[in-house]
Amino acid sequence: MNNLLLFGAGRSSLYLIEYLQQWCIANNCTLLVCDKDISYAKNKLQNHEGLTFTELDIFDHSKVEALVKDSRMVISLLPAALHIHIAKLCLEHHKNLGTASYISDEMKALHQAAKDKGLIFLNECGLDPGIDHMSAMQMMDAIKADGGVMNSFESYCGGLVANESDGDNPWKYKFSWNPRNVVLAGAGAPAQFLHNNELKMVPYHQLFKHIETFEIEGAGTYEAYANRDSLKYMGLYNLEHVASMKRGTFRKKGYAAAWQVIVELGLTDDTTPLHLKAGTTLSQWLAAYLPDGHADLKVEVKALTHCTDADIEKLDWLGLFSREVLPITNGTSAQLLEEILKPKWHLMPTDKDLIVMLHKIGYTQNGTQQWRSVHMTLEGISETHTAMAKTVGLPLAIASKLILENKIEARGVLAPVTAEFYNPVLAELEAFGIQF
Repeated sequence: MNNLLLFGAGRSSLYLIEYLQQWCIANNCTLLVCDKDISYAKNKLQNHEGLTFTELDIFDHSKVEALVKDSRMVISLLPAALHIHIAKLCLEHHKNLGTASYISDEMKALHQAAKDKGLIFLNECGLDPGIDHMSAMQMMDAIKADGGVMNSFESYCGGLVANESDGDNPWKYKFSWNPRNVVLAGAGAPAQFLHNNELKMVPYHQLFKHIETFEIEGAGTYEAYANRDSLKYMGLYNLEHVASMKRGTFRKKGYAAAWQVIVELGLTDDTTPLHLKAGTTLSQWLAAYLPDGHADLKVEVKALTHCTDADIEKLDWLGLFSREVLPITNGTSAQLLEEILKPKWHLMPTDKDLIVMLHKIGYTQNGTQQWRSVHMTLEGISETHTAMAKTVGLPLAIASKLILENKIEARGVLAPVTAEFYNPVLAELEAFGIQF
């Protein structure tokens, strides 16, 4: 049991692997890296000392169980839906677990069992969620310690592309994380938040119409749309009595209006499987969603959605009005759209991504209303060593080290919202250039 066990070695894993690799070398152990395809991480890491790579089918239960049983701690960067299967094995074999994903209802249900066994199942310890939690809680706890009473909380984050890497892309956006999550952003239940003690609901088909604009000093201008459910963070942040509570996502100017057109057309639908003929073009696929579909498609899209020429330019740049053949013809429209976007929004080897995060907090102190805002920006180095990978991987790696070194007292299913997490993690992140 001298291995740290990592499931998932994709784009967000490199900084985490490099950090824990050094810890393993210093502590005479090995980081076992498992994925169905370990070539990405194996080829991108220059030094393999302290590392072992294993190709693994995560649904091979007996093999996965054997690896968990023989590990010191388990870290999962798998798709979020798979964490619960790993967590149940960790519970059975008395292993601590770390993930960067939101706490699901299934994971939350394991809290008491994990606590009773003295285990830590840490979740939401990446960028968003993760750094957002820790920085906000550190800030608010300091305000409260100084006598402040919270009454408003807003937080926004965006995984973007650096201005120098926009190129001729009118969307000014490229993928630095899971493309599927970008395509389905906001889909499903309405976004809900609290504004001046009033509940606000924004259904998906209107989400990208309801944007705010933020000018961040030294960092530029950004649009923000509301995240799915801001209200659930009122309990996590001990903000049950605030008048305003909102979390949102940043995009560069012009993105939201054009993406709203794609949503209104139905191209992000992920419920109806399509079985199109081989050789179907992008314009033929688009035409299927238009009332006529035989006239000038640009004119028809403008008439149907009331969009602007700038929005049409963005759709045209994606090839939606072209005779280009669809990359796949079976799947939902959301899956087809994802395959169309991947090569268009792909980070080139010399591209740099960009993380932008903002907290805006309102509170009363000595009877006077006060406001405090902080922001963080971070550029990546390259297509592989991205700011996204850095801000997702390093918080989880540092927190995992704290757990391995028995520096965390809390037990059960946790998010890093207490000082025993946020103080040491944020302090060490500053050494990596991640600071507000």
